[in-house]
Amino acid sequence: MWHQQPDYARYKEKLNGEGWLVNRQERMLLQIKPDAPTQHAQFVLVSYYRLSARLGQPIRQQRMLRHLRIEMWINLQKIGWERSTPPS
Repeated sequence: MWHQQPDYARYKEKLNGEGWLVNRQERMLLQIKPDAPTQHAQFVLVSYYRLSARLGQPIRQQRMLRHLRIEMWINLQKIGWERSTPPS
């Protein structure tokens, strides 16, 4: 069955483009921020952290296309991840 894809152009970039999601049940924190674009595509860097008092080194990092990040952001919120502010 055909599903209409979201219009990614309507998702405007934030000023610094950084976003945070938290999943308290899994004790995970996710950071998404812009990465260096190429001539043909826009990329973001996704970093996963353990939820703790101090933000240490990420346990995983991956680079992905911006439009895939938008899909991931929407889908993670559907399964229980919540928007968060950057840790201090």
